[in-house]
Amino acid sequence: MQNLNDDRLLEALIDIRNWIRAAARGPVKSSLEAALPDPKSRMAYQMLDGNRSIDQVRIACRMSPNALVALASRCTSMGLMQINTDKKRMRLFDLIDFDLIDAGDSPRSGAKD
Repeated sequence: MQNLNDDRLLEALIDIRNWIRAAARGPVKSSLEAALPDPKSRMAYQMLDGNRSIDQVRIACRMSPNALVALASRCTSMGLMQINTDKKRMRLFDLIDFDLIDAGDSPRSGAKD
């Protein structure tokens, strides 16, 4: 009996999640576009996947340390990024899913929501 209730609850939660994803796509894309106005900031955001350090991303994107930290802080405060247990910045969205970068331009890590 408990498994049946758990299965129904899981099914309902998956349905709710799918509706929220669909409803939030537009606002999330607008937030990403506002926070990441140029290709360099978008590539930096995409690379901040929780595996790379700020220095690795900074060097790869040719950004100043201050500019990258400011970008990461802005994205975190906007709810677009979080800090993982290893104290590394981790993006919450894959820009490929929002058509903000091409798949060939991204070091896709599989760490998407």
